[in-house]
Amino acid sequence: MSNGVTMKSIAALAGVTQATVSMCLANNPRIPPATRERIQAIARKLNYQPNPYVSTLMRIRRQGKPLRDKPALALVCAQRTADGWRDHPAPTIRQMREGALERATLRGYRAQEFWLHRDQMSNERFSAMLHARGIQGVLISPLAEGDPPPALRWDYFAAVGLSVPLPSLTITTVCNDHFFSSLQTVRECHRLGYRRPGLVLRRVHQLRFQGRWEAGYLIGGEMLADLKLARPLYVDDWADVKRIFAWLRREQPDVIITPAADPLAGTLAKAGWKVPADIGLALLACPESGDSHSGVYQNGRMIGALAVDTLISLVERNERGLPEQATTVMVEGQWNEGKTLRPARSAARS
Repeated sequence: MSNGVTMKSIAALAGVTQATVSMCLANNPRIPPATRERIQAIARKLNYQPNPYVSTLMRIRRQGKPLRDKPALALVCAQRTADGWRDHPAPTIRQMREGALERATLRGYRAQEFWLHRDQMSNERFSAMLHARGIQGVLISPLAEGDPPPALRWDYFAAVGLSVPLPSLTITTVCNDHFFSSLQTVRECHRLGYRRPGLVLRRVHQLRFQGRWEAGYLIGGEMLADLKLARPLYVDDWADVKRIFAWLRREQPDVIITPAADPLAGTLAKAGWKVPADIGLALLACPESGDSHSGVYQNGRMIGALAVDTLISLVERNERGLPEQATTVMVEGQWNEGKTLRPARSAARS
């Protein structure tokens, strides 16, 4: 509980047993009305807030229900389709869901999945549905590209979003440290001997991550004096081969830093360039640790698990609604050596 007041402390102040306090707070008719009112008044004065997890378990026990009826959290898919989170093309986003489900089970909560746009219902109706089902905490998936944040009845729930901080919404967020991922990638490329890195992003990445990838890239160039950064390239679509070829000829990078491997690898192959013999390829979001691609493994499962831990802490402290000031929990990525960058000696010699 947030204020440290327990049934035991109420019982001590009221001169009754803890069991009596419990029955009074539950309005048990076996306790005389005058006693119930006195105990409830003391609880209000002390600003007592029951732990929802314990309360739910006690209710289950009283009703004789099976243990599977555990406190529920909502995992809300904010993608365009009902399976958009589970089947998202980005492995890291799929892993966030997997990590969230696993951690909720480990912590003794039921994670129920809902689609934000189910039956084309409004955010107000969607909130009412979750509230009616006894949902106490909601975890919002990464938003679909270009979509605004949902406008739920936040006062119903504790809430956490899997997103970089959202300027228009003070929700608690959990995400990868994109700035550090980019800076780390520049440093690792430098360690391997690359001196002319180039950054290639889709324009939507620039908006979605609010310039964090570019910032790490540019700061890396400032910190490492012998680097000569190529001008970043922004494309609307990976299929814009003409612009990518023109950028390669103009900027002549020796390594490309990007979140997407396959589209650029295909483009380079069409140009007759071999990875990593002719040019390096470093990913800002490797699919897995130990993957063949070199770059940063964001560890989506850990991000999803940490988001559930954060949400449960809010639920168990009875913190509902949006906070006045947003907080963000960031997870640093891990470097994955892979095979799309040359070994240090070869890179330095080249």
